[in-house]
Amino acid sequence: MNDERITVIRDHKLVGTSSCTTISECYSDSDLLKALDEDGVTTAQGAVKWAIETEGLHIEMALNSRWGSDTDPELKRYREWEDAVAALEHPSR
Repeated sequence: MNDERITVIRDHKLVGTSSCTTISECYSDSDLLKALDEDGVTTAQGAVKWAIETEGLHIEMALNSRWGSDTDPELKRYREWEDAVAALEHPSR
């Protein structure tokens, strides 16, 4: 696919190819393009932001199925995701 929005998502370290995220594993390029167009995302920067936010929602939704223990893998994954996103936003942390 020759759309820059798809390229930057696929190349991104958090949501890109081989990241084992929903964005990487479940969205084809055409699915991504359709979702980006439907949400009015027109820039590469916006596409990355959209992908990170969308993945975060998938991870957050998984919290609804956990047992409630602080050792649940869903909670661990959520905390790891939040830390990774924070590190991107504030690299000095």
